[in-house]
Amino acid sequence: MASKTFWVFVGAILVTVAAISVHGDYENEFDEENELEEYSERKGKILFPFVSIVRFANTDCSSMNTMNGTCLARRECNNLNGTITGICANRRGRCCIVSRTCGSTTNVNNTYFTSPGYPAAYAGGAACTITVNRCNTNVCQLRIDFLDLVLSQPDGDGNCVTDAITITGGNTVVPVLCGDNTGQTLYVDFNGNNAITITVTATLATTFARRWNIRLTQLGCDCPGIAPNGCLQYYTGTTGTINSFNYGGAANTLLSASLVTGTRQMVNLNYGICIRMEAGFCSIQYAQAANDIYSFTLTGDVEGADNTVLGTALGASNNGACTTDFVVIPNPTVTATGLPVGTDRFCGLGFVPVTTASKPFVIYAVTDANEGATAVSPPDVANRGFSLTYTQIAC
Repeated sequence: MASKTFWVFVGAILVTVAAISVHGDYENEFDEENELEEYSERKGKILFPFVSIVRFANTDCSSMNTMNGTCLARRECNNLNGTITGICANRRGRCCIVSRTCGSTTNVNNTYFTSPGYPAAYAGGAACTITVNRCNTNVCQLRIDFLDLVLSQPDGDGNCVTDAITITGGNTVVPVLCGDNTGQTLYVDFNGNNAITITVTATLATTFARRWNIRLTQLGCDCPGIAPNGCLQYYTGTTGTINSFNYGGAANTLLSASLVTGTRQMVNLNYGICIRMEAGFCSIQYAQAANDIYSFTLTGDVEGADNTVLGTALGASNNGACTTDFVVIPNPTVTATGLPVGTDRFCGLGFVPVTTASKPFVIYAVTDANEGATAVSPPDVANRGFSLTYTQIAC
């Protein structure tokens, strides 16, 4: 009788242990029995002769195809319709790539939002939307990497009328964007538990080889990579290149309302671009991108300017001449002389290298509501925007 009671007791324990499921925002477990037993034998972490529970963090992971994923159990990745591309957590987990397209919702870190049929061109049609919910309450910010974002250009007056990408629901104001923004990165604060919605509108009537692949990374409130308040973009490293949205060397092929070559700049931009001050560095220098005469063309007539003026100090403007489209660099000095510039606004068809020790390191980019040839006199024609290099200077 005692022996029978013992085995009934053992059976009850087996059923109870087998039913245990440990799951949370940051923890996961092996659910494949053979892998669990194999791992338990190697590590000796046996809770019972037949069942062992192994937990691991759902951290970022790098797959063999260079895409970032999330470390999950195989079953959970399959339940998310994800793709397993590698192993993680000391072989206990699987690196899971989650990709979504139009009409989807996600709360999975490192989700990829792609155009239908990507990388094939998307013909357009109905608005394509993804809704992003926080994966846990410790998340404060969404990093949005435009790994590949090619939409139609704005019209000649800078309005995104054919294609557009809008980002709403967060606590950060994001301008309406279009054109070629591959390589750009945005940081958008979550507004409490409210979802962030990304919508791409593409006009079916316009034939264009549009496509997108956007990585969505959720950043914890204590993450070192989180962008400071007021920074739509955030750069790190002692050197780098900052491009305005839709910057490119080629002119917009669309004409403005005045039937002259249109602009690549978009209307109503007003955003901050921050650079993290690295340890041991106290000031920063900005200059035009080398070997590119169009790398600072914010206002004026690009086509009417002589090449000896375009992209040089002769084409540069500042202070009171900059009332429509300009960049702001706080407290600059002329790099070549060390003398104060006397203003923080820069525009025109060229840029003189400047240095500033103001903290934090930040540039503000501003455009008005009219980027066409009727905006000012002399008119704005064929402007590209800006491409500025930065170099931090040691203390």
